[in-house]
Amino acid sequence: MHPVAFNDTTVNLSATRRCDADRATLISTASAATANGLNTPLQKTTQESKEPSLEDSSALEKGDPLKQYPTTLRKASSNGDSCALALKKKKPFLHGIRTSKHFITMTILLALFTDMSAYGIVIPIAPGIIQEMGGDSTDTGILVAVYAAGIMSASPIFGILSDKMASRRFPMMIGLAGLLAATVIFIFARVYWLLIFARFFQGVSGGAIWTLGLALMTDSFNANEMGVQMGKALIGHTMGLLGGPPIGGLLHDAFGSRAPFYFSIVFACIVMICFLLLIEERAEEVLEIRRYEVELRERAIAAGNPYTEEIKTSIWQLITAKRMIAAVAVTTLEAFDLSTLEPTLPYYLKDRFSMTEGQVGLVFIAFTMPTIISPLAGWVSDRYGAKVLCSCAVTACGCFMLLLSIENKPLWAIIVVLIGIGLSTSSFIAPILGEISAVVRRTGDKAAYARAFAIFNIAFSFGMVIGPIMAGYIYKEHGFKWNCITTACILFAFVPLMACWMGNRQAKMEDVAMYEREEEERQRMLSEIEILKAENLAAEEANARTLY
Repeated sequence: MHPVAFNDTTVNLSATRRCDADRATLISTASAATANGLNTPLQKTTQESKEPSLEDSSALEKGDPLKQYPTTLRKASSNGDSCALALKKKKPFLHGIRTSKHFITMTILLALFTDMSAYGIVIPIAPGIIQEMGGDSTDTGILVAVYAAGIMSASPIFGILSDKMASRRFPMMIGLAGLLAATVIFIFARVYWLLIFARFFQGVSGGAIWTLGLALMTDSFNANEMGVQMGKALIGHTMGLLGGPPIGGLLHDAFGSRAPFYFSIVFACIVMICFLLLIEERAEEVLEIRRYEVELRERAIAAGNPYTEEIKTSIWQLITAKRMIAAVAVTTLEAFDLSTLEPTLPYYLKDRFSMTEGQVGLVFIAFTMPTIISPLAGWVSDRYGAKVLCSCAVTACGCFMLLLSIENKPLWAIIVVLIGIGLSTSSFIAPILGEISAVVRRTGDKAAYARAFAIFNIAFSFGMVIGPIMAGYIYKEHGFKWNCITTACILFAFVPLMACWMGNRQAKMEDVAMYEREEEERQRMLSEIEILKAENLAAEEANARTLY
């Protein structure tokens, strides 16, 4: 029992329910304001109110301090304006699951898988579709590149819009609806320009899914667990990117030309259902803070407390930060590394071992299996920073590319080297998202996360564009060996940049401390808002008494 004296009445704070404690905290805070001589509407109302009745005193002994204000706070309950009366409201169905971190991570994982698999599924079947329309390999290349153009054009727009909105999931659902529409167009398109249109909007939806999905994870997870959760979500990214082409080829051979698109439609619908069920608790808090922003500022100024004005950060300010430059470089390298092998490795395996499309698809599984270590890589990054992990992983990836360039290797050796490339690639991409979040946090702009992840999307798309173009040219002119050597040299060239500019263990500890300070400030503002609500309601009741 921890009683608090309030207007000569003892209030019991030993409530076993969370909202009871919140209500007691609200009233005790108002009591402190009264003791300090602050002339608040709540003070005036309570002074005018009569002594609590026997019923009220009994309620106080049971731990319900809200009975101290039978009229005012009951009115708040009927209006639904006070969090202190949340017990009166029924929680949504499966509230615990729909707000859980595991559900959020799984939803983003499925969204990234759906987007990247929709991108990759088209690759093995596009040549046949385009040939039926009278096109050639040039038209196929344009169709592949248009996807990246869609991401590049849409990511900044979704980033800016999302940072102005509280909710991330509704814009993401719009992006998923665009993906559904584009996939349906692919099924029924009979002219080439419709394919271009559909492919572009696949990229637009990808920009929405990546930008907003990663921003949603930043909203939902603490800084000291960001790497682990991002690593889990990125499993869907890599599985979709590298698993899409074999899935598309196998479904096409087994069930016909429309089967791969039906696969994408089913997964897009599943992800949309997940987003419909997901509850963004942080979005509700952001809306609450924005609604009372002016009153909070006036209250802080009146009390003589410092009030930090909202900081605005441009995309240019974000992209010129050293840690962001290093993060963007690693992002581009990850996409570049994978996309240089995606178009050339199938030709190499067919020429060297006379493999079929299905066998080539099985070899590509060597890429996707190592993605399971992404959470482990994120865990290492959360504790030791991204610098050592990324530098070592990129160096290892370059070494594996050199091993892949050795001629006359047996098939088992190629598969082992591909597993090594997949392991190293999965390791150096997982810490990047935490690095980007840290860059935004250090700018002081609390509403720039989506813009920062838009930069991430553009960098990834850039790597996906230049990788196949360069690899295709080198493979045609000099062969698979020099394609691997060139890729390895580019990877090695960026290692010094990571070693100099990426965050180390000390920077990671500072990032976590900064996040904790932000959380404390956010909780303080939410507590102030609850007091403001109570004061406003008390003032309304006082005015009503004056009128009547």
